[in-house]
Amino acid sequence: MTGTKFCKSCGTTGSPSASFCRECGAALTEEPSVDQSASNAKEQVNGGIVLYQQGDYPGALSKFEKAIEADPTLAAAWSDKGCALGRLGKRDAALEAFNKALEIDRDNREAREGKDLCLRMVNSSQEAS
Repeated sequence: MTGTKFCKSCGTTGSPSASFCRECGAALTEEPSVDQSASNAKEQVNGGIVLYQQGDYPGALSKFEKAIEADPTLAAAWSDKGCALGRLGKRDAALEAFNKALEIDRDNREAREGKDLCLRMVNSSQEAS
């Protein structure tokens, strides 16, 4: 066994060799619960936001992608990914991320505004050509 084990009762992580939770005594599993995956996704988003605010767009993008791996239904992660991609000049990929966020949550204001900004930038660059 090489990976961390998880307690589905209380959320505690355990060592790969452990069989029972040190906190509540429940049996440990190799897969985190859905709640733990969602929590991990939100932690990744928060870390990505910090990096984004510091101007580390590649680092932020990596965090947002990890959040999406943990919870592909987290609209905020998709929207934030779109923002990071936009800052990196990857407008088409940013539009895809914003569209995915809007598929999940059609009322996501950040995704709507990001998509609109990307579309304006694409249109203005095409007009300048």
